[in-house]
Amino acid sequence: MEYIGFTYVSNFVSKRVEEVLFEAYNDANRLLEEWELPLRLVYLDKLILEPGYLITLETPEGKVRLFPLDVLVDFMDYRLKVEIEKNDGLNMNKILGITSFPLASRDKYFGFYEKFLGFQTERLGRRIMLLSMRPFESDSMRMTLKILDNPLADDDLKSLAVRVLSKELPAFKRRLIKGMLHEIGHSFGLEHCSNDCVMNPPKTLGEWDSRFLGYCNSCYLKLEESLRNPVSGKD
Repeated sequence: MEYIGFTYVSNFVSKRVEEVLFEAYNDANRLLEEWELPLRLVYLDKLILEPGYLITLETPEGKVRLFPLDVLVDFMDYRLKVEIEKNDGLNMNKILGITSFPLASRDKYFGFYEKFLGFQTERLGRRIMLLSMRPFESDSMRMTLKILDNPLADDDLKSLAVRVLSKELPAFKRRLIKGMLHEIGHSFGLEHCSNDCVMNPPKTLGEWDSRFLGYCNSCYLKLEESLRNPVSGKD
């Protein structure tokens, strides 16, 4: 059995989104088990970064606050290294981290941030994967979360927001699971795919919603083979 460490940057993540995040984690493991793949995610606790690491970038949508990629990679790599040293013999050299912020680098801003939702790199044989939840959030979901977090919002408005959010969160969870499976696939060498598959990157949120929640036969067989004969994953 091979294991992938799982963590998330908890800064500014609402309780409701946090609950969905753990549901996605559990559902992803359930799917891996159903598909009889010798691979599981292992929760390694959350990451809490100091606000001082936040940077502000100008984007086509205005100013965006986020944690730089190099900072996130450093923290995640250290967390994975500690876990490996603590559990000698555990077959785990990968870590997947989820963040609610867009992903960007100190050196270069990668265009329109919602298109840059996943990132992978390798350090001394340790694979670090980052996935932003931001592109999976609909405008309605963001608006209702703001309303529910606003102590000045009236009860009727909050009641409406709860009803809207109850419809938005299941779709958000499915998008997130697909994103997690996509990054996991890359970490085992899978390329982008043109089939109805999580390895087929969408151009719109609607496309992603219609995409099959799983790997196509071709990608599944490649992933299965990679697990039997480990190779370095591709980004």
